[in-house]
Amino acid sequence: MMSQSSGSDANSISRSWGPVCSCGRATTITKAWTNENLGRRFVRCGVHGFINWADAEKPFGWQKQSLLEARDEIRQLSECIKALREQKVSVSVSGSNDHLKKYEEENNKLEEEKKKLVEEKKKLEEEKKKGNSVFH
Repeated sequence: MMSQSSGSDANSISRSWGPVCSCGRATTITKAWTNENLGRRFVRCGVHGFINWADAEKPFGWQKQSLLEARDEIRQLSECIKALREQKVSVSVSGSNDHLKKYEEENNKLEEEKKKLVEEKKKLEEEKKKGNSVFH
C-alpha cells in the first residue's frame, strides 16, 4: 500500500481533554496520522493548534508499519464509501426520474380521459335539452 503524508486533516481528535493552554482554553489530546508521527498523540488547542507531544517517543518498527497500512486502508475504504454514496444518490435521482415519467404518463392518460368525459357530458346535456324541448 502507498503511504501518504498529510497535514491537519491527518489528525483525529480523541475524547480526552488535555491540559489548559497558555491562553486559558481547554485542549484536547489528538492523534497524528502523518507518516512521520503516525499514531503519536499531541496536545492541541482549538485556537493555537499544536502545543506539544503527549507521547514522548515517535512510533517505530512494525507497529508504525501496521498503523501506516491501517491508515491507508481506512482512507481507501472511506473513498469507496464516498463513491458508493454518490452512486446511490445518482441511482436514486434516476429512479425518481423514472417514477416521475410514469406519473406524468398516467397523468396525461387521465387528462385525456377527463377531456373525453367532459365532451360526453356536454353531448348528453345537449341531448337532454333537445329531449326536454321536444316534449314540452
